[in-house]
Amino acid sequence: MTSPESEKPELDCREVLEEVYLYIDDECSEVRRSVIRAHLDECSPCLAEYGIEQEVRTIVHRCCSKEQAPQEVKERLRRKLSAIEQVGEVFTEVAERER
Repeated sequence: MTSPESEKPELDCREVLEEVYLYIDDECSEVRRSVIRAHLDECSPCLAEYGIEQEVRTIVHRCCSKEQAPQEVKERLRRKLSAIEQVGEVFTEVAERER
């Protein structure tokens, strides 16, 4: 007998296809990956769609992996990421003071 905590949630096809990019990019939890993998193993239409998505990713990577962003774009991104990090630190400090 399995406990509710150990049961894996079932996903419908719509949910799987919405999350296939997270799965392909390895950007979801191991539990979520195993749930999606189990669905793909059992659902031919979703597996075919996943195959198409994976192929598109491979082609894009092959065609664009040598592309370099202009230095101006890199610097702008660095500045924005730094600003986001600073704002996050301020929010963390405020939250810690309020405890």
